[in-house]
Amino acid sequence: MTETFLFAVEKPASLNDFLREELPNLLQDQNCAQNSLQAKDCGAAAKIAVSNSKIRRLIFSQNVFVCPNGSQAQDARRAPNHKASQAKDGDGFFVCKNPAFSLKKNARVKVLFDKEKFFYEKQNGDIEFELDDSRVLYEDDAIIVVNKPPHFPTEATFAQDRDNLRSAVVRYLHKKIGLDKNPPYCGIVHRLDRDTSGVILFSKKRTCNAALFAAFDSSEAAGSSGLASSSGQGRAAKKIYVAVCEAAGSYGLAKSSCITSNFGKDQKAAGSLSLANISCNGQEFSVQNYLGRVSLKSQAAKWGSVAKEKGGKFARTDFKILKEKGGRFFVQAELWTGRTHQIRVHLSQKGLPILGDELYGGRADQRIYLHALTLELPHPESGQLMRFEAPLSPEFAALF
Repeated sequence: MTETFLFAVEKPASLNDFLREELPNLLQDQNCAQNSLQAKDCGAAAKIAVSNSKIRRLIFSQNVFVCPNGSQAQDARRAPNHKASQAKDGDGFFVCKNPAFSLKKNARVKVLFDKEKFFYEKQNGDIEFELDDSRVLYEDDAIIVVNKPPHFPTEATFAQDRDNLRSAVVRYLHKKIGLDKNPPYCGIVHRLDRDTSGVILFSKKRTCNAALFAAFDSSEAAGSSGLASSSGQGRAAKKIYVAVCEAAGSYGLAKSSCITSNFGKDQKAAGSLSLANISCNGQEFSVQNYLGRVSLKSQAAKWGSVAKEKGGKFARTDFKILKEKGGRFFVQAELWTGRTHQIRVHLSQKGLPILGDELYGGRADQRIYLHALTLELPHPESGQLMRFEAPLSPEFAALF
């Protein structure tokens, strides 16, 4: 059941911070009233926990309205980015989808609140995971390299109680040095998607971070400047992934083709080989374009082609089809840049969505079949070229 909550703003605050403070108080008062608690018992009751992510989802879902005072309305007109809609109701409220909207004293806030929907928690499907020696690919005083499992996020999310790989690495290192000591440092220098498995590196020293970030940054610079060298010259970090793909056509994307193209040529003019009747084993192709987020903030995060002028960032991936069997393709991907969902987007754009990647047109399966196979980069302290490889999990081998 949807209720309408009205709030009066007594002191300046952002919309997000205001609701974080006021909404739990109101919910606590309601809970006390429903349970006929005395005032002293209600005051001692634990405040109902409301996470920042829930507040943001409430705002993005267009269930929060603001009625600013006259001076604030003028400020909003001068700064369009501080408001998401000018549609007002008869009481002067407008839909506000910006968590950072600045509320002034005497402004009013109206919230359409459905308690069941607000507190519903979708099961994230994460696995329980503890790092052990079998998953550690390499470790020294400066870095630790891990074979990440699928169904496990790399870093912390808005959900404070959700486990993640960085926390698992910290626990692993903490046990090694002794739990009586302070938790060790563990720095994130690159990331893998939750459902991607394979090689990922963490820093064990803050003094190593600059060299590690430079290694990945120089790789992106090489890609965007078109430095394509078989020897890898011009880039520091070299990342190779493998994926299992299926030709699109049955689940929302037009059937495509295996495209071979020279770097820098218009891809529309490139020659093609039909996936339907010609084996693509050994075929190589490259995708380079500009990527950015194409979904609303209130929806599942999805990336796609976005013009450079509109904020798209250059992305390039080189692909090679290693094997084909029964309409499935075992594809190698070499990243030149590290954009969000880059490999997933580029393969989908070529009509070869990854098996299990429903967000980008793939058929549903037990996981997204994308694996970070190798990582090559200079050691942050010695400068020695290091290469790490994460073995494929059994479910990959079962498909070919």
